Amino acid sequence: MFLKDRRLLFGIALLLLFYYFMIPSRKEIALQGRGGPDRSASPSADPSLHPLPPPPLPDPVLPPSATDPQPPLWAALNEKGLSFFNEGRYPEALDLFTQALTLRPGEITLRKNVAQAHAQLGWEAIRQNAFGQAGPHFKAAIERFDGEAAFYFGEALAFHRQDKDADALQSLKTGLTLDPEQAIAHKLLGEIYERRNDFEKAIGAWEKASRLDPQDASLAMRLDKMKREHQLFSHFQQEETRHFSLLFEGRDEKDRARTVIHLLEEAYQEIGRTFSYYPERTILAVLYADQQFRDVTQSPAWTKALFDGKIHLPIGGPIENEALLKKVIYHEFTHALVHQLSRGKTPTWLNEGLALYFEEGGKAERDRLAFPLLPLDGLHGSFMKYDEPTARQAYAESRSATAYLIDRYGFFRIKLLLEELANDTPFPKAFEQILLFSYADFQTEWQKKLGSG
Repeated sequence: MFLKDRRLLFGIALLLLFYYFMIPSRKEIALQGRGGPDRSASPSADPSLHPLPPPPLPDPVLPPSATDPQPPLWAALNEKGLSFFNEGRYPEALDLFTQALTLRPGEITLRKNVAQAHAQLGWEAIRQNAFGQAGPHFKAAIERFDGEAAFYFGEALAFHRQDKDADALQSLKTGLTLDPEQAIAHKLLGEIYERRNDFEKAIGAWEKASRLDPQDASLAMRLDKMKREHQLFSHFQQEETRHFSLLFEGRDEKDRARTVIHLLEEAYQEIGRTFSYYPERTILAVLYADQQFRDVTQSPAWTKALFDGKIHLPIGGPIENEALLKKVIYHEFTHALVHQLSRGKTPTWLNEGLALYFEEGGKAERDRLAFPLLPLDGLHGSFMKYDEPTARQAYAESRSATAYLIDRYGFFRIKLLLEELANDTPFPKAFEQILLFSYADFQTEWQKKLGSG
């Protein structure tokens, strides 16, 4: 009997040690309950959006039984999950919250905590441009708790970055019924309406976003540009085909418009055939008088046309040289195709190099380049900031490097590279994955080729 009593006491002692080390104390539970999950996370979306952080989520309220001297296992799992959550260890937090919910499926607090963990993983994926991974997390968050607007805004952002704008609109509208005063939602609405060429709705959305977030200078600039465009386009006529929508001013421009839209359709077929890719979204093109073009685009004097999501063509007066017009149109359509194929992720030197290639009728022209060269990895951003001599050098290098790339790899590999960029893979990594050659080595080899040529 004495031996049995000793064994019983020893077992009780082990059980007490387990609870001491594994179950949070009443004080720890109270602190966790007051603190709640971290609310500092926000989406790192397209720089043009500068979105606000998602609205703060409600503090989790610990159920009464969680404050018992010896809380049950589900409460202990929840507390440990909160600790991980506050450390930013969201996968571990989600796992523990899910285990707790399995043990206590009717507990609303646990459902909310699972939803918050999924949402944070969604924002983390957005920060890493992994939009395909973000969407399912926001969907799971909504399934667990459908009363939080931020979950819908995150889902909308993930949809939008995957070109699923109909789904994005639906998520935004649902989220806005829950919280109509979030700038990120109205910025996204403006993005979608701009893409659809619905200028009035885009302006309305961005005006609301600007009131909610007056510090966003980039948004203010885009809104000002859209207002200038809308004021001008409001009295333009429109010609449409299956693939293009062309805006032009006045009846006198009708014959010119027909020529332009015929050349655009020709470019669509010819360049699309080379890439084995045909843009799906309707492309908007606009014919301007020269001064209208400068007023709306505010582009440098050396620009002859422009693509910024729309094809801007300054064609004032009769078309005297249709061959030259064809070159300009092929150049700008190539930008539109590359933009859709890579979702706007192509470095400028490659984008311009491809446009120059098709401008010249598929000829890999070689330029005499001035030395020292501008490094290619410094030619990933806009050329609009350059003065004319520097821009001329940047274009010449773009043409030369792209011609070398085409000679060595052909268009099939280049298309695969652009598609990989659409998956948000950084350019050097995508370059090496698709071409089996490092970006740095390519630049060195191209420069050596120039020296020997």
